[in-house]
Amino acid sequence: MSSNEAIALDANFKSWQEKPFPTPPKDLNVFEYYCVDQFLRQFDLSDSQLKTGLLGASKDGGVDALYMFINGELVDAETELQPKSPNRVSLVIMQMKEGEGFSPVAVDKLNFFADDLLELTRKKADYHQAYRDELIKAMRLVKDKYLVIVGENPPLSIDFYYVTKKDVEPNNDCNTSAKKVLDIVKKHFPDVKTDFHFVNASALWKQVQTRPSKTKKIKWAAQSLSSPEGQIGLVRLADYYDFLTEANGQLAERFFDSNVRGYWKTSGINKRISSTLKAPTSPEFWLLNNGITILTEKIGTGGHLEAEVTDPQIVNGLQTSREVYNHFSVSPASPSDNRRLLVRLITTTDTAIRDSVIRSTNSQNEMPEEALRATDAIHRQIETLFHRYNLYYDRRQGYYRDQGKPVAQIISVVELVQAMLSVVLRRPDEARGRPRDYIKKDDLYNSIFGKDKYDLNIYLKSIQIVLAVETFLDTLGLETVHRRNLPYWLCMYATCAKIGSAYAPPGEILKLDISTLTPIFLKDCNDRVFKQYEKLAEKYKTNGERDHDALAKGQGAHL
Repeated sequence: MSSNEAIALDANFKSWQEKPFPTPPKDLNVFEYYCVDQFLRQFDLSDSQLKTGLLGASKDGGVDALYMFINGELVDAETELQPKSPNRVSLVIMQMKEGEGFSPVAVDKLNFFADDLLELTRKKADYHQAYRDELIKAMRLVKDKYLVIVGENPPLSIDFYYVTKKDVEPNNDCNTSAKKVLDIVKKHFPDVKTDFHFVNASALWKQVQTRPSKTKKIKWAAQSLSSPEGQIGLVRLADYYDFLTEANGQLAERFFDSNVRGYWKTSGINKRISSTLKAPTSPEFWLLNNGITILTEKIGTGGHLEAEVTDPQIVNGLQTSREVYNHFSVSPASPSDNRRLLVRLITTTDTAIRDSVIRSTNSQNEMPEEALRATDAIHRQIETLFHRYNLYYDRRQGYYRDQGKPVAQIISVVELVQAMLSVVLRRPDEARGRPRDYIKKDDLYNSIFGKDKYDLNIYLKSIQIVLAVETFLDTLGLETVHRRNLPYWLCMYATCAKIGSAYAPPGEILKLDISTLTPIFLKDCNDRVFKQYEKLAEKYKTNGERDHDALAKGQGAHL
């Protein structure tokens, strides 16, 4: 690596840090976040999703980050899997050292960890080494989710990344240790696709420079029809699969607008699409399918019968797209497969038109209403209000992160739901354990975002209270489990304490002066909440162990 490249990498890291984390929280290793942000870019994860996989600390088994993906979607506790559906499983395991080189000792830790993780029936008591609770929970999640689908022998890939910012190369001992790790993986899963990546400063700089192209070409099966609004035509299924696929063979998740990105694999429609794809002699595919709608900023001319699409966003036909990708990634198209799909390209940069197209093109299929929530007028109103206070309401997931806005000022839809549940509805257990239910279910959704349900400023006030509490908690150096659980309960308690009412009516919340939530006041509130939190955790121990997560979610006892 040249000295100029080393300087460029260091400058890039410092410049990057100034945007999302001008003032990093104490519990965040910014270099580790930087690395996962670079290497997981293809999965289009939000800030909160990236943070869920960061596990580095004492007793981490050499694992600084662990992520599980199925069909390109991040797996969490709420993920529901169907064994009979196509399930491509990917595990990403990362080890990151900013100021150190490669060490065979560090790699050997992964050897033990891989054995403990991939022996699906092995329990905590039988692990080779003691792991921190956060890592044990992550391992249990991987095992539990994989056991749901293991009977169908899903394709599995496991990638290990050992990343350093130093300009070094792995020695023979490191390579030998890495081979042992891969051998352990093969022992448990002989057909797995696995690799161990040593990423030094040069390789990291190369990854930083690798950005997905903002344009993608789509090939028409015949001459398309053009109008001022865009183009429409037929595309061979095999060519559409190529359009959906990144250079590394993964699905281009960036094409799927967050408003409709949910994949409803259990629906009858998807089962019929899958069956049709598996039967090449069935009637022409496009006659049986509504087709695909793609929004784009610009349509350019590619080669013969090609259109170059700028920043394509698939807003209708997501289910078809994923089924096409899943089918052809397992069963490549034969040269004689000329089945086609109807594709509409619509050019617009107008947000209102964009939302109108999304809702209209998705109103006649079986996609659950939750997928369309962010197009509701109230969310645009909240976004506009938040801008006045230098807050960015991320109703389109990743939109403001891509613009380099500070992470601390980006508010996701789920985070706003959690704030309202904690502050206004006084349901911190729901905020911690089941916030997405308030997006999925109409009655719960309307209890927060129903027409004229609340003064618009209550959403702002709730978030401001949460941000004040989060800022305070960042100063305490809490264990991860407590940092994850306490904000919702502290928000409720502090709000009620400041107002002087256990009911905290919205009108009184609106009058609350955020500046009065001082560190001294919040410390007193936190001491009271934490005392009760620990008392109940001791009272409701499971198998002799405190389960703070279950407690905070209201499973068994309330604070």
